[in-house]
Amino acid sequence: MKKFLALALSLSLLGTAAAQERVARVGYLTWQDSGVYYETTLKGFRDGLRSEGFVEGKNLELMPRSASNDPERFKALARELAAAKVDVFFAPATPMATAAWYADKNTPIVVATILDPVKLKFVKSLGRPGMRVTGVTTMRSELVTKRLQLMMEMAPGLKRVGVVIDEAMRAACAQEIDHATAAAEKLGLTLVMAHADRPEALDAAYRKFTDAKVQAVMTTLLSTRNGMEKEEAEAALRHRLPSMHELEYGAGEGALMSYGPDFEDVFRRAGRYVGRILKGGKPAEMPMEQPREFRLVVNLKTAKALGITVPQSVLARADDVIQ
Repeated sequence: MKKFLALALSLSLLGTAAAQERVARVGYLTWQDSGVYYETTLKGFRDGLRSEGFVEGKNLELMPRSASNDPERFKALARELAAAKVDVFFAPATPMATAAWYADKNTPIVVATILDPVKLKFVKSLGRPGMRVTGVTTMRSELVTKRLQLMMEMAPGLKRVGVVIDEAMRAACAQEIDHATAAAEKLGLTLVMAHADRPEALDAAYRKFTDAKVQAVMTTLLSTRNGMEKEEAEAALRHRLPSMHELEYGAGEGALMSYGPDFEDVFRRAGRYVGRILKGGKPAEMPMEQPREFRLVVNLKTAKALGITVPQSVLARADDVIQ
């Protein structure tokens, strides 16, 4: 009897060890595989996974696949990951999530920056997803409104705002354009959109803005996939236009302001979702979250170069002021 119990205990321990040694596979669809945005969000995602006990080289294999800024590549990349039998797809934005959705009918999907997953029918509601998609959503139409209102405070009399976009992303990120257009109409502003997917295209974009008598410019996530924050900030300064960036480091590169979610935190929380799913959690039962941290950064050096006096009401709300 003792020998039988000892054998049973030994087998149980071996089974536990085998379970502990299992390596989870996470397919990660990305726009690119370099740049500040990629590195910042990847760090957050890894931190989130680590907080749930998943570490690369130990019990996790992270399988990133970059589309190199071409949204048409996501379908093939998602099919490749599905064939590799990943346990979870991490598909942050709409084109990635759409590709993952059709690549496999059963694998859970975690998202991070989709504006309205309910409208896209990825979930039934934010509180009760009810399907195989969950994660973090930036569904806050007031965010775009807030960014435009800040620009109006900095540039009294503002009526026409230039928006730098990457035309290749227009269809993939239609929700973002819809939100910006609706917010502008609500505030009595006119948006002028110009395409720029590489630094050399910025001069043509700004000529369009000049011809349209644009008084300020704004970048959106539609224009952050190519890592041109520095070039965009410099172009705005050359044309003496106040600029608003969504990514925080845009102001650090010379934009007048930046206001938006803390994307490192957004991806950190997305990583936690993936970890919870890998431990047996069901996406259908995991309420989606919205961004918690929004940071306003003001660049006083740029303001001085543009001859702008930053209102105290804006400085009082700034999380960081660059001198």
